Amino acid sequence: MSESRESRFENRDKRRKANLVLNILIGIVLVLIVVVASSLMMNSPKEQATQDVSKNDSEQTKEAPASDNKKQTSDEDVKDKDDSKTKDDSADKEDSASDSDADKDQEKETASDENKEKSDDPFEGAEVKEGGSSANVEKTIINPNWKPVGTKQSGEHTATYDSSSQDWAEMLEAISYATGVSKDNMTVIWLGNNGSPQDAKGTIQTNDSGVKYQVAITWVDGKGWKPTKVEKLK
Repeated sequence: MSESRESRFENRDKRRKANLVLNILIGIVLVLIVVVASSLMMNSPKEQATQDVSKNDSEQTKEAPASDNKKQTSDEDVKDKDDSKTKDDSADKEDSASDSDADKDQEKETASDENKEKSDDPFEGAEVKEGGSSANVEKTIINPNWKPVGTKQSGEHTATYDSSSQDWAEMLEAISYATGVSKDNMTVIWLGNNGSPQDAKGTIQTNDSGVKYQVAITWVDGKGWKPTKVEKLK
């Protein structure tokens, strides 16, 4: 009987010890849980802040290339505009040069046509007769179709026999028109008054063939010098 009691006591003692150990372990686990939870709660804001900072840095890093790309695109647009403007300016200059060349060609053609008209037979439709005002005149030509050659002068006209004057140049123009001899192919032998302030007479010789002409011209107010008679000299 005594042994049975001792056995029960031992069992109770073992159970108490086991419960005590279990409670201690449970307490340790709870303490560890509390410590871990506190540690997580304390570190969580810092990690969040670190994550936020890292996130912001990442976004800025991503946005920076976009900004650079935008700037690069803007620079390329400006360059393209400059290139386009340069091409447009070059095209405008080429068009202007072409127009200028066309105008020059037109002027040359007009001058050529005028010279051709004058260099063609100037005596076509004219009255031609043998002899003239003196013994050295081979033939006399009078053309009713002759017109004044025009003038750049204004105001009251006075004949001027100065080789550097505008009036002299226009007199030679009338002589060239009447004879068909260009001014650069003629040598003026004499040019002067023909009996009145508004009448003149000139004697020329062609440079290429040596033919001589004596031409009478008269002034028409506002219209310039007009040929009235051409005499071909012997």
